[in-house]
Amino acid sequence: MQLCGTGRGAHMNLLHRLLYLGCLAAVLSPFGQAQAPSESNGSTANSSPGGWLGREEPKVVAWRVHDAMVAHDGGAIPELLSLASQWQPLSPQTYSDGSQWPRLSAQQEDERDAMTAVLDALIQLNAAVPAATLRNLAPDFQNAVAVMLAGMPIEESGPLSLEFYRTPTKANSTLQYVSAALLALHPRSGFAGKLLGDIKVRAAVVVILPGGPSEGFGSAGDCFGSSKPQHDGWPESGQYRLSGEMSDGASLLVAGAQPIYVSRVESSRYLGDTCDRLGGLYLGAEQRRHFIAEMLCVASEAIAWKTDPRRDIEFESFQQFHGELLAFIDEQEQMYRATAKALVARGLLDPSEVSQSLPQMEVDLSDARWDGERPKDAEPISKDAIKLPARVVWAE
Repeated sequence: MQLCGTGRGAHMNLLHRLLYLGCLAAVLSPFGQAQAPSESNGSTANSSPGGWLGREEPKVVAWRVHDAMVAHDGGAIPELLSLASQWQPLSPQTYSDGSQWPRLSAQQEDERDAMTAVLDALIQLNAAVPAATLRNLAPDFQNAVAVMLAGMPIEESGPLSLEFYRTPTKANSTLQYVSAALLALHPRSGFAGKLLGDIKVRAAVVVILPGGPSEGFGSAGDCFGSSKPQHDGWPESGQYRLSGEMSDGASLLVAGAQPIYVSRVESSRYLGDTCDRLGGLYLGAEQRRHFIAEMLCVASEAIAWKTDPRRDIEFESFQQFHGELLAFIDEQEQMYRATAKALVARGLLDPSEVSQSLPQMEVDLSDARWDGERPKDAEPISKDAIKLPARVVWAE
């Protein structure tokens, strides 16, 4: 398997570790802050479906963990790892406010808040967390797990990154994005074909009258922040915001053509990993295409095909339209095959995988020959009369 540039594998491995350890220590460290008073003498917590089953109340655990972290007590790491290893993915059990969807119980939310403090302490103390523990934590703490994953040696993070990419715990998973970014820097067998094949191209095909105008298209929205909640009587712990853009107080988490930055946000409540809280990373078709370019050691502009191509086709007859539509699809697929062959040439894709590793195409057909409800001597186009190639479907 070829890498971009001489000695890139060893160089990037060392650079990645130095950037991670140095930047997080300098930018994210909360040590030196005034220590809040701890609480003690907690009672035994009742178990609840999923979560952490501790011997003390979650709030007491949170304060103990907070005190150990502020003191930079490395001796607390074994206990912190033991607490983290007990976590099991949460399962909503409670109905409230007339909702038909279950939510977490108050006990489960408290356990999650306590585990948030545990994970922050493990990150700040630079503790090595076992892969089995990270798997259990991933469904509920994607961002914290992503930060830990990025700090692992490549030989350890590689298999786990591939696992998290192939089987994301949630849709639009931040952890899946970070896993893909790490694998793009250090590809593993099976990743390139999976990444390329996961790309869904949405092709806009607009049918127009000869010499007629075409339609326009809008743009997608963005994510906006929201206020952070508070939990009275609890210590504030650090949580991690991941972004593709550098901002004040952020440090580099993952290098590469599409770098990922991390910043630490304090709250006494778990803020969540979604876009409006601590997320903002979305692994869509265009992001996957950028990672493909990174593995090929080229700029994304060097990849000829787009994830949102458009073709206006003047309609003269059904046969003529049918032929031009299939020619357009074939033109796109020829470019996909060229990318797959480039991956094969670099040892990132096996020749036997090419046919099943091409991007999937959704054809969004719009008929612009109609003016409102008045037809312009144009019969509707029957999609049933058009046989699309494999891995090409009509957009819903």
